[in-house]
Amino acid sequence: MPAQQPGRRALLAASLTCLAAPALAQGRPISLVVPFAPGGTTDLGARLIAPRAAHHLGVPMVVENRPGAGGATAADQVRRATPDGQTLLFAVASTHGVNPAVFDDLPYDAVADFAPVALLGVTPFVLAVRADHPARDAKALVDLLKREPGRHNYASAGVGSMPHLAGEWFKSEIGAQVEHVAYRGGGPALQALLTGEVGYTIESIPTLAGALADGRVRALARATKRPGGRYGNIASLAELEIADLDAETWIMATAPASTPPAVLARLNAGFNAAVAEPELGRRLSEIGTEPIADSTPESAAAHVRAEIARWRGVVQRAGLRIQRS
Repeated sequence: MPAQQPGRRALLAASLTCLAAPALAQGRPISLVVPFAPGGTTDLGARLIAPRAAHHLGVPMVVENRPGAGGATAADQVRRATPDGQTLLFAVASTHGVNPAVFDDLPYDAVADFAPVALLGVTPFVLAVRADHPARDAKALVDLLKREPGRHNYASAGVGSMPHLAGEWFKSEIGAQVEHVAYRGGGPALQALLTGEVGYTIESIPTLAGALADGRVRALARATKRPGGRYGNIASLAELEIADLDAETWIMATAPASTPPAVLARLNAGFNAAVAEPELGRRLSEIGTEPIADSTPESAAAHVRAEIARWRGVVQRAGLRIQRS
């Protein structure tokens, strides 16, 4: 009989926890709004995480794609939702880091209009060239760019995108004159790199993964200071003392402002438990996202504020003036 007591106490504790937990509407699924179209890396991440978070929360969760205006359409929808934990935004670095730093006419305030739940994962950027590029490492590329000012260019996924800002940051740090060529998305930018229209790019690993795997593209350096991950064996730009560049995109669950702290805490526990699962972590790593399973609402909110300040500094130092189209 004594051996059964711990089990009974655990059952009682679990029952009390369930009674104390803030209510999420029974029978009504949580809507996880993704700011981009189905099929992209952000969407894939959401669809991997959602069912496991739903399992730990004991509430159904559906992924809803609301593309448009660089993520502003989805963000605006969620900021106006009832703050009860039933509607969440699958925020990314562009919606809650880069866009607020670049544009002053967004229909939402990334800080005031949202209550972050948890930072779920980060995706490093890398400095990459075509396989036959004469520069065999990042130092050689920098030397080439400095030696031949105005003769080289780099590709980005569009004006005001993170690859654009990372490229400008890199250019200003090394003091080289390089032309920016903007394309309509990461895919076209990669194609331009492969055809030799441009000399290099600073892009996310998922965008470059296929070309890296089959050898068409070489990663010269990680553009993030964060260690580890699938490309942790590649030296970072900071380690090479070339640039103090730190570029990575990320995914975060966030709720409308005024969502009760107890609801945020419950959601945070569910998402963290999901991302901590080894199998989910492995699958996220396969698409280039390194999971983070120890985030809190407070640390996630601090991350958003720091990202906006960091990218705003890049915009100011580069003297960029960008208007939303």
